[in-house]
Amino acid sequence: MRAASARAWRHLGWRGLALAGIGSCWIVYGLGLILTTRGSITSGTAPLIRIMCIQAWGGVWIAAGVLGIIAGTLRPGRDMWGFAAVCLPPAYWALSFTATAATGAYEVAWAAVPIYAAIVLLIAIVAVLSRGRTHG
Repeated sequence: MRAASARAWRHLGWRGLALAGIGSCWIVYGLGLILTTRGSITSGTAPLIRIMCIQAWGGVWIAAGVLGIIAGTLRPGRDMWGFAAVCLPPAYWALSFTATAATGAYEVAWAAVPIYAAIVLLIAIVAVLSRGRTHG
């Protein structure tokens, strides 16, 4: 068992763990969007909800999560599309919350923007710092 986990770690490393971990979180978040109603989220994402319903956006988060998990199993250099996939949903959310705050449609939306922006920033940092390396 220990040898198998050591082999898996050699293959995945921090980069794969980051992608798979974020992907797993996005799946849970997407399920939450589909199965629960949260007024602050629907208010902050009103521009996106005009494009498609919140449940469909939950599907986008889930799809991005699945892509992140799949990319996490690949070698560095072949997984950049996975980082792009897991960055897109929080980037859309950040832009949507920015728009609703700027237009006054949901005045407190500005408070959520740093959370989504920080997520995108940290994912980009992991992608750049771990490029070509699986350990470190």
